[in-house]
Amino acid sequence: MIAIRYVKIFMVLAVGIWGLIGTFGNLAGLSDVYNEVLKVTSMAAIPEDFGPPWRTGNPVIVWLGVLFIVLGKVAALVGGGYGGAVMLKHVNAPVEQFNKAKTWAVAGCGLAFGLMFFSFTVMGESAFFMFYDPVHAGAAALAFRFSGSFALVALFVAQPEPA
Repeated sequence: MIAIRYVKIFMVLAVGIWGLIGTFGNLAGLSDVYNEVLKVTSMAAIPEDFGPPWRTGNPVIVWLGVLFIVLGKVAALVGGGYGGAVMLKHVNAPVEQFNKAKTWAVAGCGLAFGLMFFSFTVMGESAFFMFYDPVHAGAAALAFRFSGSFALVALFVAQPEPA
């Protein structure tokens, strides 16, 4: 059963590496992230006489969008990196201790899922019709694949270890 623990650790660390790359990329290109969120919230790809009335370029709304996107990656980084390290430290521990060691990993993967799902699917696609722009629709599909992967990792890792 130790092999299953190592598989769980590997999966969690992979999420952490994704979080590291994503956080670094977003922070290094913060103005690009801002501009893309602005395009989505202003609903630039949607005809003026169509769509909901809340299209906006309000910087507060745009920065909130940026914040949710970056926080999703930070959650993956912390949950995957720190959570994976804690799990690795307890890989040979008794079942109860290893189950407890998974807390950060499950929380980080779950939070990364929630933030990515909320920012791209709920807000980007549902509220701001992001799917009208092929570039942004591709980004939303990619975010959905990532967040779905995080949810699956969280579910798998959260399963109790056999005694």
